[in-house]
Amino acid sequence: MSWHISRTPHTVDAIVGLPVEAQLALLDLFEALEVDPYAVSEPYGIDDKVTREAPFGEYGMLIMLVNPLTERITPLSFTWVG
Repeated sequence: MSWHISRTPHTVDAIVGLPVEAQLALLDLFEALEVDPYAVSEPYGIDDKVTREAPFGEYGMLIMLVNPLTERITPLSFTWVG
């Protein structure tokens, strides 16, 4: 499979607004997600195989949609509390 993270202008702006430590951790997570999103994430709520969550860094959490048909990962939100 060839997974891809959807990077909208809003997503990029939100990433730029994070501290450098969080940006680096999130980009590391993006790399891992593009290899196998199911290996580095867990279900978010009911396990529908689409809505997932994954930690990044020591204090971050990404919520995303993982579409196995299009092999696209769409970030919905991420939180950094570090």
